[in-house]
Amino acid sequence: MANLLIRSAIIYVSVIIATRIMGKRQVGELNPHELVITILVSQTATLPLQDNNMSMANMFIPLLLFVALEILASALSMKSLWFRNIIEGKPIFVIKNGKLNEKQLNRLRFTIDDLIDALRQKDAFDISEVQDAVIETNGTVSVLKKAEASPVTPSQLSLKVDEVSTPIAIVIDGKPVSEYFGKDKMKVNEIEMIIRNEKKKQQEILLLTIDGNGNTFLIPKRSKTK
Repeated sequence: MANLLIRSAIIYVSVIIATRIMGKRQVGELNPHELVITILVSQTATLPLQDNNMSMANMFIPLLLFVALEILASALSMKSLWFRNIIEGKPIFVIKNGKLNEKQLNRLRFTIDDLIDALRQKDAFDISEVQDAVIETNGTVSVLKKAEASPVTPSQLSLKVDEVSTPIAIVIDGKPVSEYFGKDKMKVNEIEMIIRNEKKKQQEILLLTIDGNGNTFLIPKRSKTK
C-alpha cells in the first residue's frame, strides 16, 4: 500500500510539472497535436499504477519524450507557417459575407445543428445576423455580426469614454494578496488602507478588487447564521 501511495504521489507531481511546462490551455482550446500529447501523457502516467512491478522509468522516459516533442512542435510552429498549418490546420470560413458555405461544413463534418449551437454560444441567436463565422483550428467558432446587428460603440456616437484597466484582486477570502497576475504588486500597508476606506474588517471580505483608476469592488462574506 505504501508503495502504491508513493508511486501515485510521484506520478501526480510529474504530470503536473509536465502540463505546466507544456503551457496553459483548457481542453476545449487544445489544438489536435496538443490533445494527442495530453492523452498520451495521461495514459502513460497510469501504467506504473496498473503494474506495481513496473519500473518508474517506464513512465518517466516516455513522459519526458512527449514533453520534448510538444516543446519542439510548438517551437517549429512559431518559426514555420508551413509546419503550423500541417499540425494545426487553418481557420475556415463557414459563413462569409452572410452566406453559408455548405461545402466547408461538409468538409469539417459540421452539421447545421452544430453550427447553430456554436453561434448561440457566441450570442448569435439569429443566423441571419451573422456576417462571418470562422471555425478556428481548435474547433471553436468566431463570429462577426452584421453592422446593423452589432452593438453601438461610443466611437460611433462620437462619445469620449475613460479607458478602463483589468481589476486585480487584493483581498481573497479574508486574506490580502500583494501580487496578482505575476507582475502587478501592491504593498500590504496599501491594501490595509483600502480596506479601512471600505469600512470593513479584512476577515469579513470575500473578494476585493481595484483597477488602475483606483475604483474598488467588494463582495462581503455571507454572515454565518447561528
